[in-house]
Order: sequence, then structure tokens, then C-alpha cells
Amino acid sequence: MKKNLILAVMAALMMVSCAEKKTFEALNGEWKVVTIGDMAVADSVDAFIGFDVAEQIVYGSTGCNHLTGALPAEINAESLIFGAMGSTRMMCPDMAIEDAMLPAMGVVVDFNVEGDNLNLLDVAGNTVMTLKKR
Repeated sequence: MKKNLILAVMAALMMVSCAEKKTFEALNGEWKVVTIGDMAVADSVDAFIGFDVAEQIVYGSTGCNHLTGALPAEINAESLIFGAMGSTRMMCPDMAIEDAMLPAMGVVVDFNVEGDNLNLLDVAGNTVMTLKKR
């Protein structure tokens, strides 16, 4: 019994030490949009979000139009809220990704990083977008 308890404690400690610590700096770089809600984004679509945490800049593309904006002045590892974003306004043959991506960004309040994936979460903790490190 004692041996099983010790093994269980050791396993739990190993799992905690292997989990990635959530830091805002983990966002740095560019992330390809893989899913928006239940919609998969084709590899051929160049939709991405980039973060420069030191400069407090967010930028990217909906696969059609370019995005740019600022990260909040008081950023921390507990939340992620996109401020006002600027965008080019070109009309493209297929606006489905853009029409899903922009509203999804508007409900993001948190994130988590799992390996090469960045999950953007809403207030209920649901994943609204999944991105993969480029």
C-alpha cells in the first residue's frame, strides 16, 4: 500500500514537472490557424496570428486580409484579450475563413499552449481557435 502511494505521488510530480508553464512569452512568434470552432482551415489557406510580446504587437492574416493591433498594456499569463484590430478590406473569392476568424478573435479571453498548439479560449473555457506554431 505504501509503495503504491509513493509511486502515485512520484507519477503526479513527474506529470506536473512535464506540463508547460503558461507564460505570455510562450505566444511569441507566428501561429497558423488550424481550426476555428468546428471548422478546419485548409493547409493551403495562409491564415495566421503573430505575436511580438516585447513590442506588444499582434498581427496576422485571415488568408485574405492582413490584421494588425496592439496587445493590452497590462498583459499577463492569466488572460489574452485582443484589443481593437485594424484590417485591410479587400474582397476575396472566399471569405468564409475571415468571416469566422474575426468574430472568434473577439470572444477570446484566455489561452493555453500544448506542445506546438496554441488554443484560444472563450470565457467558458471552450476552444474557439486552435493554432499551430509556424
